[in-house]
Amino acid sequence: MSNLTKISEHVHWLPPGPPDRPSLCAVVGTRRVAWLDPGSSAAHTTGFLEALTAEGVAPPGHVVLTHSHWDHVLGAAALDASVIAHRLTAATLIELAAIDWSDEALDRRVAVGEAGPAHAANVKEELPAPREVRIAPADVVFEEGLDLELGGVTVRVRHVGGDHAADSCVMFVEPDRVLFLGDCLYESPDGGITPERALPLHAEVLAFDTELFVEGHGESVLPRSDVARILGELRESIEGGTADTAGEEL
Repeated sequence: MSNLTKISEHVHWLPPGPPDRPSLCAVVGTRRVAWLDPGSSAAHTTGFLEALTAEGVAPPGHVVLTHSHWDHVLGAAALDASVIAHRLTAATLIELAAIDWSDEALDRRVAVGEAGPAHAANVKEELPAPREVRIAPADVVFEEGLDLELGGVTVRVRHVGGDHAADSCVMFVEPDRVLFLGDCLYESPDGGITPERALPLHAEVLAFDTELFVEGHGESVLPRSDVARILGELRESIEGGTADTAGEEL
C-alpha cells in the first residue's frame, strides 16, 4: 500500500481501490490513534495497518464507522480496537452478522432483487470463497455525535444522514480542518437524490470550517473551493429536476 499519503499534520489517507474498497483515514494524536472506517475485509484492513506501521504509526485504539454498508465495516473484526457507531449503524451490524455470505446466498439475493450483481461480484472478489465473514459489533453507540480527544487533535463525529444511507456520519478533524465524508453525498442505493435530504446535507457539510474533504470513493482529496463548486452545480441540477444520477461521486 505504497499510496498511503499523509494529507495533514495528523491525518494519513489510503485512497480507494478495487473491487470496491473505500478511502480510509488514520488520525494520529499524542495519546492514541483513531481510524475513520476500518476497511472492507481483513486483507484491506491489514494492508492499511502494515503501511501505517511502516510509517511509525501505532495501531488504532478506536475505529469510527461512517455507515453500515459492507465495504465500510467488514474489516473492523480484524482490529483490536473499540468500534464507534451511530445507533442505526450498530443495529445493522447485528443484522449483517446473521446474514449468509456464501456465493449461493449472494446469488439468491441478486436473483430476487434484494442485491445488485455488482454488489455480489465485489463481495466475491474482496472475500474469495469459501469465506468466513466476521462482524465486529459496536462498542460505543451514539445518537447525534461525539468528540474523540486523541492528544493534540480532536475528531468530531456527527450524524448527517442523506440519500445514500440514513445512518451516514462525517468526522471533522481539528486542528487539521479535514472532513471525512464517507459516502454521505452519494445517491441512494436505488439511484436518485431527493431535495429534502440532499440540500440540507450540503449546507451541513459546508458549515464545517473545512480545508480538505475526503470522501468514500473519490480518487483525490478535494479543497474547499472544489467541493463548494461541485455542490453548487449539484444544487442547480436538483432544483432543476435533473439530478436522477447526480452525486454518484464528487
